Amino acid sequence: MDIIGVKMHGRQDDDSDFVLFNLGKDVNCIEPWQISGNAGRTLAFHTEKGSFIAIHLMKDADLAYSQYGFESMDRSTIVNTSKIKRKEPSDKGTWIYFTDGSRVHVRKNSTNDSVK
Repeated sequence: MDIIGVKMHGRQDDDSDFVLFNLGKDVNCIEPWQISGNAGRTLAFHTEKGSFIAIHLMKDADLAYSQYGFESMDRSTIVNTSKIKRKEPSDKGTWIYFTDGSRVHVRKNSTNDSVK
């Protein structure tokens, strides 16, 4: 199983902070890790190429997944743009409808209701 992790140390705040690694082939061990004393614990994956944590921040997910067609629609929603069927403006943002029939409401206003 492949996982995208983010560097635990030496981050550059760009695409180089994210690494794709294989759970079975690359990981030596997994342990809980806390960014700070006030933060919750997350998984740390220790590999031959360094130590990485699971992506757990929206800003990291936005950056890491953008190359796969995901786009941040507001502070709490990242969508796969290839799965969008249509968009409908609402009073407080936009309804995004997906090809499987599900939908999500985002706070971002969208004037384009067609598929990207």
